[in-house]
Amino acid sequence: LLMLLFSLLIVFAIMASLTIVGHGRFFGHALDKADADEPTETTESDGTLVINTSKLCENIIGYSGPVPVSIYIKDNVVDSIVALDNSESPGFFDRVVNSGLLEAFNGKTLEEASKTTPDAVSGATYSSKALIANMQAGINEALRQQPAAPAGERPTAAQWAALAVICLGALIPLFVRKPAYRIVQQLLNVGILGFWGGTFIDYAMIENVIANGVTASVAALSTIILLIVGFIYPLFNKPSHYCSWICPFGSLQELAGHCCKWKLNISPATAKILDKFRMLLWCVLLCLLWVGWCTNWIDNEIFTAFVVESASWIVIGFAIAFICLSLFVTRPFCRFVCPTGTLLHVELYNKKK
Repeated sequence: LLMLLFSLLIVFAIMASLTIVGHGRFFGHALDKADADEPTETTESDGTLVINTSKLCENIIGYSGPVPVSIYIKDNVVDSIVALDNSESPGFFDRVVNSGLLEAFNGKTLEEASKTTPDAVSGATYSSKALIANMQAGINEALRQQPAAPAGERPTAAQWAALAVICLGALIPLFVRKPAYRIVQQLLNVGILGFWGGTFIDYAMIENVIANGVTASVAALSTIILLIVGFIYPLFNKPSHYCSWICPFGSLQELAGHCCKWKLNISPATAKILDKFRMLLWCVLLCLLWVGWCTNWIDNEIFTAFVVESASWIVIGFAIAFICLSLFVTRPFCRFVCPTGTLLHVELYNKKK
């Protein structure tokens, strides 16, 4: 148990260091002094009022962190709104920008803008809700009103459904291990956690929690339970519970495997080589994060293919390829590639040794 606890601390140290390097935040506290000193309100030479929401909305979190904006106001009318640097996945955030959401308040007086509530963007709900809250808070600041409430205050049906499925996956398999139930749970994982809710453990989610902490919400409760299952269950002799019972992509691979009885025979020597490849790939990807090179892989893990509206075609293509391969090889991505699964299993490697 002591070795497992030590391994868990190592995992936390790894992710905390990556988060600080990548986000400059630690549980909601900005570590970048320059950002902390950014003024909320400035006036340009032509009289344009500029509201910067970096400090005003530092606790309004998108998927990966704050999404500040600069709002340009001239003669009491919103001239333009510009998104500032943020940690959101480029694919998701580009969808928000391309939707025209940033132009929703343009040409409106402050009074009109304060009464405008744009719709969130499908496929990028967290990012768009946080962006809307930033824009509303900035406009209200210009009117000297109270800032808008943090985004995501009202849970959606998808969030409630995801929470229910996560609880089922976390608890029922502790008592019921019938194959029939396993298939039902996997179908729920794929349909609700995957395609409907886009809820799963990945590096972006873990970094978001370490960078920004969690709020009192249904989505945050789902996140906490997932992390408990992923990192705490192994301490109580429940290894790989998340990967086996909750992970939507793992479930989809296993369901696909039931569709084909013929399986490719992988020798123990080959399996050992592929397992070493997975560990080597994991080390390389972590090093890339630490040095700041090719870091966009963290926003394009294969799980994001479930969010079809925002996922890149390359990620979707890789996901389809692995699902096809899983017809003939049992859970190939989980066993021989998955960086997130490798992180979750670090403490298990120490136990084996």
